[in-house]
This record gives sequence, structure tokens and C-alpha cells, in this order.
Amino acid sequence: MNNELRAQRKKEISSWILSLPALIWLLVFFLIPYFIILLYSFFESGIYDVEPILTLSAYKEVLTKPYISSFYLSIKLAFYTTVICLIAGYPVAYVIARASEKYKNLLIILIVIPFWTNFVIRIFSWRIFLAPDGLLNTMLIGLNFINDPIRLLRTDFAVLLVMVYVYLPYMILPLYSAIEKIDFSLLDAAMDLGANPIKAFLKITLPLSKQGILAGTILVFIPALGAYIIPQLVGNQNSLLIGQVITYKIKNIPRNWPVASALSFFLVLLIGVFLLVFYYLNKRVKQKGIIIDEE
Repeated sequence: MNNELRAQRKKEISSWILSLPALIWLLVFFLIPYFIILLYSFFESGIYDVEPILTLSAYKEVLTKPYISSFYLSIKLAFYTTVICLIAGYPVAYVIARASEKYKNLLIILIVIPFWTNFVIRIFSWRIFLAPDGLLNTMLIGLNFINDPIRLLRTDFAVLLVMVYVYLPYMILPLYSAIEKIDFSLLDAAMDLGANPIKAFLKITLPLSKQGILAGTILVFIPALGAYIIPQLVGNQNSLLIGQVITYKIKNIPRNWPVASALSFFLVLLIGVFLLVFYYLNKRVKQKGIIIDEE
């Protein structure tokens, strides 16, 4: 018994030693910077920097209507992006999972190809495509579908379109990983027992792929919530998202580091709340899976 305890302790110590470099990295480059951000949020704002005077004025300002509106717009955009990515990505992931080995790798490569190009270059290509004199308007005018160019760039639609384009692979890959593990003979058995394809999908495929749905939702929703580059390059100044507001508070004169820090802190708290919700949902899914297996 003592030997087993010693072996267990050695295993735990080895695990801690192996994870120590990652913990140090997170402490130095993640926790300490966020502690500085939190500290700055309680300071008084100066013209170029902060005054070390403790105050809650930044938090009082953050809780006003314009900033709450930016948070609302960011949450709405992240939600729409996630839903569209899920609806568009699930069939793609299903087709890849059911494809033969000959085509499966090719399809995965096609999904991953956008990652081989610089992120900013991809966004600028959309600017060229959606511009009034861009490729899309030129084609539509040439085909006599429209007489005048459609204003697509610098709209909320353009932001949503590019967000879906950028984050769609982050939804497809976890879904593919989850769907590939499904025993598809269960579908054949369900159909033999009288279930139609839709009912078999809703009762078998969809429940067994919930973990992939949750993973894809996290990978899309969280980064979309704090998006800055995409709305800055293809969006308009009438619908400022929280990432843009934080950036403007830092780079514009007079700089307001305390408000930017308070907004960043609230954004981290908001992300933490959503992660707790996703963790709870994931736990429920696992518990249901265990109950089904036991039955």
C-alpha cells in the first residue's frame, strides 16, 4: 500500500514538474499583465498616462449607456457568428466525417488552407471584394443584376460575413472530430427499427456530437466577442464593438488607460461567465453520456 502511495506521489510530483514551465509562462505573461490592467482601472486618468490616485471613476463611466451598448453589440455579433458557423459548419463536418479516406484528408486540407495566409491579408482581400468598385459589384453590374454598386463595405453585414468566414474552420474541425467518433451503424439500426433519416439524426447523431458543438461554440464565440481587426477594417464607426472602444481609449489623445482597463476587466469577467456556462453544459453532456452508456 505504501509503495502504491509513493508511486502516486512521484507521479503527481512529475506532473507538476512537467507543467511548471507552462505555469511560469502563464504567470509571467498572463496573470501579471492582467493584475496591472486591474490596478490601472482604479487609477485617475491623465492626458498621456495615469495618475496613481485610487478612484472608481473608470467603473462608473464604464457602466454608462454607450459602453453597455458596445458590450451588447459585441455579444450579439458573437452570437450570430456562432449560430451561423454552427448551421453552416455542421453539414460540412458531417460530409468530411462520412467521406472515404481517399477524400477525407483532401477535404480537411481545404478547410485548413486559409490558415496558411496571413490573417490581415485575408481581411484586406474581403475589402477589395466588397468595395463599391470591387469584384462582386463589378460582376453583378456586368450580369445586369444591378445598375448601381451596392454598399456592402463598412456595414454590419460585411462584419458578420467576414467573421463567419474567419471563424468557420474553428467550428468545422471540432465538429468533424466529434462526428468521426460516432458509430454510424447505430443509424442503420435506428432506420431498421422504423426511424426516418431526420429522426435518426436528431436522436443519435446530434446528441452524440454535442461535445463537438460545445467545443466549436467556445472556439468561435470567445474570440468573436473581443474582435477588433475585422470590424475595424470592414465595419463602420456607428456600431463600435467593445474591442474597438478599448483600442480607441488607449491610442487616441487624450488617452484613458483606466477606462480601457476597466472595459478589459469587464470583458474578461464576461468571458469567464460564458466559460463557466459552457463548462456546466459540457459536464451535463458528459453525465448524460455516462447514464446512456450504463443503460
